[in-house]
Amino acid sequence: MRLLPGKQRPKWLRIAAQVGAAVLVVSALISALPVLLMVTLVTALALIPTLRQFRKEMDKSGLNADGPAREQMVDITPIHSRVIRNVWTVWRRQR
Repeated sequence: MRLLPGKQRPKWLRIAAQVGAAVLVVSALISALPVLLMVTLVTALALIPTLRQFRKEMDKSGLNADGPAREQMVDITPIHSRVIRNVWTVWRRQR
């Protein structure tokens, strides 16, 4: 493939520019990491009272945060698996 006419930059200059850009990006990420960690910590600490209040309101309303009530659960077992399970329970009772 032929190069377009014009002045080409030396290879060492392109490599130096790439290395410089990589160093700049890495230094920016390293300097931003403590700020992100502090923001995350403050957000987590701010959520603690909110979650406590939410749990109190759920307890007042009769909802349980641990899991759904037994009557709210729906059996999604495929029909053939239910049939096999029922047959095995009947088989065990007969023995």
